[in-house]
Amino acid sequence: MGVNAFIHVANILLVLAYSVRDILWLRVFAVLSSLIALPYFVLQPTPQRAPIVWGIVFIGINLYQAVRLILERRPVQMTREEEEVRRLAFPDLSPRKVLEILSIGSWNTAEPGEQLIERGKRAESMALIVEGKVKVTNENGTLAELGAGDVVGSALLLSGVVADVDAFAVERVRNVRWFTGTLERYLNGHPETRSALQRHLVNDLTDKVRQMSSAHGQIPRTAN
Repeated sequence: MGVNAFIHVANILLVLAYSVRDILWLRVFAVLSSLIALPYFVLQPTPQRAPIVWGIVFIGINLYQAVRLILERRPVQMTREEEEVRRLAFPDLSPRKVLEILSIGSWNTAEPGEQLIERGKRAESMALIVEGKVKVTNENGTLAELGAGDVVGSALLLSGVVADVDAFAVERVRNVRWFTGTLERYLNGHPETRSALQRHLVNDLTDKVRQMSSAHGQIPRTAN
């Protein structure tokens, strides 16, 4: 079979590349196919420069993408707080995706009595409570108490209205805060994360409305 064996083996590997579902293995088989095909073109009576050059280009592209996929699939280490954020709000997302959305936010600690939402002002950010309690009040008294997993300011951001409630930390509150513009720009390019966040916000708002309605027999204009 001689030199022709190289091109036959290369094409068999190419068939395997197109047969696998995992994109990483597709890249690996494509690289091997191009590598094995090179001697066929080099050992011709007149080396075929064009296929050789294009083969090297394809090897480079697929090798780069394969290395990139391997790096992306490396296990990630999460702190206890980061794991808690994933459990509370993003159980359907991978640890890497959770770390991505955390990277565009900021960790904050609100001391008892610190105000998170002020009546008469618009919210420019929202905060996910990871630990601690927040009390929501209006002129009639306490509307609700928010805890781990609840989002402070979500309703205000979604509606765009001015707050008609105040929100205070009852105890030391550990939270992650995202500013609207930064979060929106990130979510525009990450639909999977947007869907996960929207699901959590819907559940969050539903629980708030139910809690406030049950406690006072009415639904406030902004459910925080």
